[in-house]
Amino acid sequence: MTTDPLSSAAPRGTGRFAFAYGVLAMLLGAMVASSVSIAWARQQAAEGAPASVIFIHPDGTGVNTWGACRMLYYGPDGDLNWDRLPNLAVYRGHLKDALAATSHGGGTVHAYGVKVQADSFGKDGTQALASASGAPMSVMAEAIEKGFACGVISTAAVVDAGTGVFLASVDSRDDKNAIALQMLARKPNLILGGGEQFFLPKGVKGRHGEGVREDGLDLVKRALGEGYTVVYTRDELASLPAGTTRLLGLFASDDTFNDKSEEELAKAGLPHYVPTAPSIAEMLAAGLRVLKATERPFFVVAEEEGTDNFAGANNARATLDALKRADDAIGVALGFIEANPRTLVLTAADSDCSGMQVRGEPVGEVPADKPLPARDEENGSPIDGRDGTGTLPFIAGPDRFGTRLPFGICWAAQDDMAGGIVARAAGWNAERVRGTIDNTGIYAVIRETLIPGAK
Repeated sequence: MTTDPLSSAAPRGTGRFAFAYGVLAMLLGAMVASSVSIAWARQQAAEGAPASVIFIHPDGTGVNTWGACRMLYYGPDGDLNWDRLPNLAVYRGHLKDALAATSHGGGTVHAYGVKVQADSFGKDGTQALASASGAPMSVMAEAIEKGFACGVISTAAVVDAGTGVFLASVDSRDDKNAIALQMLARKPNLILGGGEQFFLPKGVKGRHGEGVREDGLDLVKRALGEGYTVVYTRDELASLPAGTTRLLGLFASDDTFNDKSEEELAKAGLPHYVPTAPSIAEMLAAGLRVLKATERPFFVVAEEEGTDNFAGANNARATLDALKRADDAIGVALGFIEANPRTLVLTAADSDCSGMQVRGEPVGEVPADKPLPARDEENGSPIDGRDGTGTLPFIAGPDRFGTRLPFGICWAAQDDMAGGIVARAAGWNAERVRGTIDNTGIYAVIRETLIPGAK
């Protein structure tokens, strides 16, 4: 799938997967959810109570980032899939001890609905955490126990903050081996992303590299023994047997992207993303097929982490590539709810990484055929062109008059910032996203949709 900022704009969505509906395969033995819980979920579905939730998390993106993406791919008068989400609210994302969220602290708030310290991963610092409902677990863990089909998708290693916190609780986000073990122990229907090395013992070679686990556990073998189908590439994901209801996809040794600056990637000859890895849109399309095949209400979290990591490296070209991929995933979700209206599509970031801003002066001041200055003359902020610092400007998609204008990207920093973040929603319960929404409110909307009326 080509989404390079210098290529012509790719169509919305992937078109790679049709939504095929399989027959429910009953999960046996080691399922966390009991048969009573599954029966409860089916009964509630028949009565029209719970709905499904697709939470898409394009990490590190503010309104400014979305605006730059829109300009580049569809022009200033065009529309992203993100623009098609009708309900929106200004997002407020402070933590107990910080005004700007960390990825693991912000992710924990989304998963539990309570404020925590910045250095938290499924806990409040190193203290055990109960969610806003009073349950000693995340909203996804609670949904699994109640019989919902659940899954996580990430373009980073699946143990990364935005997905890992929904299934694991550890003292340090660096304890990735423990996170992988806890995630699989929850037995979600779906785990898709990078991070194969954290599922294999040290010395054992996998499809993408050697394992790093010191405990000798082979979590891939364990997953196979528990009925998971395991895939490693885009092509294998595209060839899933119809009716698959448990899926582990490990598409890279670590992240599926190479989060370095433009100059570093060019020097190393590296692409933005691992070529054999599926995009977030492709993973979501396949994941929805798997979850739909369970014939149960579901909850899935899909994170595009490249938007955050590339922004942290001040790589404008790759950041916008990553955000276009996230927008394609929103297109997949919107297509799904057309056929499955009892589904909420919710999207929000928890920070505005590095404060990307468009520098778009008149054409005479930003010539399309001359490199941009390396820094702003007034305040010294770094400026990126299409290939990094001191390169030619980006060229926006045509406006309504057919004019294509040049622009550059200015950066405020290389870290997570509070920024101008907006949550948006479509489908079931989308009207709950309006005005302003606290980061704890993301949890509330998710849980109220999955388990309406519950305390």
